[in-house]
Amino acid sequence: MKTACINVDVDPLVCYYAIHGIETSGIAEDPVYIHGIRRFIELFDKNSVKGTFFITAHGFDAKNSGILQEIVRSGHEIADHSFSHNYQLTRLPKEEIFQEIKKNKDFLEETAGIVCKGFRSPGYNSSEELISVLKSVGYTYDSSLFPSISYYIAKWLLINLKKLSGHNSKSIISSFADAFGKYTPEFIDKTVRDTKKEGNFVELPMTSLFPIANIPLIGTSIITFPSFLLGWMLKISKSRSFINIEAHGIDLCDAGESSDFDPLKGKQPDLAFSLGRKIERFQRVIDFYKNQGFEFKTLAEVAEMKLNGKLDQQKKGEKNG
Repeated sequence: MKTACINVDVDPLVCYYAIHGIETSGIAEDPVYIHGIRRFIELFDKNSVKGTFFITAHGFDAKNSGILQEIVRSGHEIADHSFSHNYQLTRLPKEEIFQEIKKNKDFLEETAGIVCKGFRSPGYNSSEELISVLKSVGYTYDSSLFPSISYYIAKWLLINLKKLSGHNSKSIISSFADAFGKYTPEFIDKTVRDTKKEGNFVELPMTSLFPIANIPLIGTSIITFPSFLLGWMLKISKSRSFINIEAHGIDLCDAGESSDFDPLKGKQPDLAFSLGRKIERFQRVIDFYKNQGFEFKTLAEVAEMKLNGKLDQQKKGEKNG
């Protein structure tokens, strides 16, 4: 059985200000929460797709937390993305890492009435201490491994170009080693790359394609790449038995619907494209995988299948297309 997952990192808009070194005193009504999340719910519901939403609780309050119940009512998964989306999470003492994870877990479970089962780290950074904490709070999976050297090089360039221009990005690269690893669901031990044949904790890496470069199949590439390149990536990916597409809540926002996007114009690439194009591109991706016989599942469902031995083993010799 071929399995596809689409998951949405719900990063508050202030996170993008932080990436680009833009100071802000806060955002009263975050358009990512007001528009982005709801459009993904509508897209998934229209296509009978169950998705996973990685939530960081710091930006939620009594006015907007109802969207979490809306996610659950539609049958989607809510997972942990840390409480404050601190890009320095892996550099904190282990006890502080624990508090970041536990505080977010408690908020999500109490507010949404769910049992949280998985995690994705801010900026995809990981460490032995973080994996240890995830296991200690009872999670069954992590989805922070991003095996894409092209992404990490682009991120390094962005951080340093911002520094040269006098804007210090809050984003970091914890380890370039995280740019490498398997792209199939695997049991892991101490790190996201420390795979083993059996276990009780699963790593679900995000999908990247093409040898060496490992170009990521994520929301940004789906929206911004030329049509022929996206088509090429999809065609190559159909030989995989596991596809894990990461998007962000901002991916289905329109730059003109809030003045809070203004400081990011010309800096955040996906904001240059129309909402119509964005929805059309995501629809194209969903249609492609459905037509290729992929079954859409939440990440928690895939992890459960792996833990129960029901997940089809990756074909021997399958190469990183």
